[in-house]
Amino acid sequence: MSPVVEHGTQPEPVRRLPAPTRREVIDGLAEELGAGGIAGARHEAERILCHVLGISRSELLLSVAGPVEPADAGKLAQIVRRRLAGVPLQHLEGTVAFRDLVLVSDGRALIPRPETEQLVQLVVDWANHDGDATGVRRVRRPSGQRIPLRDSALDIGTGSGAISLSLVLEGIVRFAVGVDVSELALEQATENRARADLDDTVELRRVEASPWDGVGASETFDIIVCNPPYVTEAEMEELPREVREHDPHVALLGGADGLDMVREIARKAAEHLNPGGGLFLEIGELQGPDVLDILADKGQWKVLRLAQDLSGRDRFVVALT
Repeated sequence: MSPVVEHGTQPEPVRRLPAPTRREVIDGLAEELGAGGIAGARHEAERILCHVLGISRSELLLSVAGPVEPADAGKLAQIVRRRLAGVPLQHLEGTVAFRDLVLVSDGRALIPRPETEQLVQLVVDWANHDGDATGVRRVRRPSGQRIPLRDSALDIGTGSGAISLSLVLEGIVRFAVGVDVSELALEQATENRARADLDDTVELRRVEASPWDGVGASETFDIIVCNPPYVTEAEMEELPREVREHDPHVALLGGADGLDMVREIARKAAEHLNPGGGLFLEIGELQGPDVLDILADKGQWKVLRLAQDLSGRDRFVVALT
């Protein structure tokens, strides 16, 4: 029997729920990330939403009452799932800010940390304070272009290129060389060099083992700087999951005591520095005395000292010729 249809009646329209607001989405993402053990969950939720929407944080804060469309909600779900699986936020965003640079960020090279920004600042402060051999300080051309304070820098284990690119971009050196054993890291550094428009002033070289394999026997520099791999074998298992599983181990692991690369750098650093030059190293907070002993045994230094990070920990070594 056919169903009886009452003429003149219309089916009720399907009511669609309104799209959630950006504020509601941030609240939900923050709760999910926090439950998954992510520190700073609300800040990360805002960054993830900004990334998906293609807007800045200031734009987000001015539009938190706006809707999040279903297509964007789907993208958010995928990103949060990967973040909870341990993928670093910087890899999900695809870039990382480092001083005046915005660098490509993925698994090919170590994500530059705030301590390495402080390492660059240590070099900047030293260069600005000392000037060059004639006492000339930083000046500006009429166009506003900086005249570099020093001629050259060597960035050992350049990784993303963050250090060498910063030193040139910020007017500390005219020219920089970055060396690395990782071909993948150098690919990323090449991309970052192009993004910064510094192809003519930063040279990238691949080495097989020792950083000195990529340096000419008589080649010297005004600055040698390095954030070496300084994690010990015992510390490796204690690193956060996102570091242990997603940063390249070659950029982290420094041998049994974390000082293998420091020893290799110390072997020839003094002979590749110009008079009045400086060696700047980032180190583990408990490695200072051992690093000072290694350097003292391998070169003649006018100054050899530790420097602290913003938390007051011994994080850097400065050695001056």
